Amino acid sequence: MIIYEQIKAVLDSKINQLLTSSDVKAALVKQFDSNPASVILSDYCYNRMNNGAIFNHHLFEYVNRGIYKYLGECYPYTGLIFHRPKGSKEDIVVGEWKSGIKTIYKQSSYGEDGVEFISKEQMITLYEEYNKMLRYEMSLLNCQPTELRHLIGRIGEFLCAIHTNGHLSRQTNQHGFDVISKGRRISVKTTAQTNGFITVNQNTFSHFDDFFIVHYLDGEFKVVYYGPKEELLDIARTYNNKLEIDLKRLKKQTQACSLNFQ
Repeated sequence: MIIYEQIKAVLDSKINQLLTSSDVKAALVKQFDSNPASVILSDYCYNRMNNGAIFNHHLFEYVNRGIYKYLGECYPYTGLIFHRPKGSKEDIVVGEWKSGIKTIYKQSSYGEDGVEFISKEQMITLYEEYNKMLRYEMSLLNCQPTELRHLIGRIGEFLCAIHTNGHLSRQTNQHGFDVISKGRRISVKTTAQTNGFITVNQNTFSHFDDFFIVHYLDGEFKVVYYGPKEELLDIARTYNNKLEIDLKRLKKQTQACSLNFQ
């Protein structure tokens, strides 16, 4: 019996459970006297492609080094496929799953740095996962939204990309913008403050075209402004080489809009 079949036999009752590679190897040694060195769980992942491995046997979701979630065969998986090129220390995105359908991007689509853009379906999946983390942090760990600025900020970027049918920037704060849509560079600002100012570095003001400002309040994300940056200059002030946009004045000037996931 090949390793793939051994894993299925041993883990038949472990669907959706987190497992360590050490535990799985120990179980295979006990039941089949397998060689532990031959058991490489990352060769059987939906979301990870290894060098030299035939990417057609999928049983696990790779969670972290040594930690895997057992999903079993033919799982309707949705998510990105990562690969670490030989000699590299960083993963790149080389494909994706949509409800169990696998797509590997052509080499010309991603090159050495990975895929240029991810699909809207994947961004919606990421948006949902980040919202789960946000609810966990707030409900179970009693964190306040204002303490989760990075998490809320990332959700705002996903919302912008989804709402505008755009794409995330390849790098965080790349040249002062976060999303690009229809040739327009968009700076995304997300806040959970009830009042105060949204700050913008004046040195990067010329590097983007539009603002997309999101307010998180009472468990809901609302877009309070999406449009050209110049239209907000009349409610902005300059302070220590930064532009500060008054949130209350902004909300009075504009009307929050609903989000489009279609």
